[in-house]
Amino acid sequence: MKKLALAVAAIAAIPALLVSPVFADSPGQLSNGATNYKVRNVTTNGDYSQSIAAVCGDTVKYSVTLANSDYGLLKDVTVKANLGSGAINASATNTEGNTTSVSGSAKVSLTKGSLQYVPGSTVRITSDGSKTTSLSDGVATSGVNAGDLNGSTQMFVQFQAKVSCPTTPPKQIKVCEIDTKKVVTINESDFDSSKYSKDLSDCEETTTVVTELPHTGPTNGIFVAVGLAAITAGAAYFVQRRKILG
Repeated sequence: MKKLALAVAAIAAIPALLVSPVFADSPGQLSNGATNYKVRNVTTNGDYSQSIAAVCGDTVKYSVTLANSDYGLLKDVTVKANLGSGAINASATNTEGNTTSVSGSAKVSLTKGSLQYVPGSTVRITSDGSKTTSLSDGVATSGVNAGDLNGSTQMFVQFQAKVSCPTTPPKQIKVCEIDTKKVVTINESDFDSSKYSKDLSDCEETTTVVTELPHTGPTNGIFVAVGLAAITAGAAYFVQRRKILG
């Protein structure tokens, strides 16, 4: 009877011996693949691809597939993207306390401008698409924590960016405003030959040259008047005297 009990106990222990090593060797592992990293042009309603093109004003959407190929739980799955190069990295901590990480690329080709992250656009989506959870911003800077990932499951982290292009200020020119004869500055696109002239000399005022008599002052004027009166009186006296003397 004692031998039978020992045999039963040994048989009962077999499953534990078989299962335990499997779980011990499966602490949680991020799996990788080229198709785990995709992007699409939302503005043109394009399909997801590993490489797309976009122009000024376009909005693009990234989708990162995060899969745990082992049985162990992965904690603090973090995703970080470099919008300029298209590089995307993900990392997590497994049940053994070790870091597991993967990386890939989803490239957006631009002829002009740069990609700017759209605030509030990062979400976590379950593998069946039944639940969407908003995540904090930071995926394009220090990274975003997407939470935990159970063994043998996957999830998606999606976020958006927009192509921002700097605006060139309008070219300005100096012109002569015909009505006012003043030199003004306008946008070159606003030039109207009926209102403006590009020849600034058209605004030069014509100067009339006036020859001014020397200013003698009031005192000198009085002396001149007195002198003329004296000369006139002297001349009259001389004529009168000649008449008397015959």
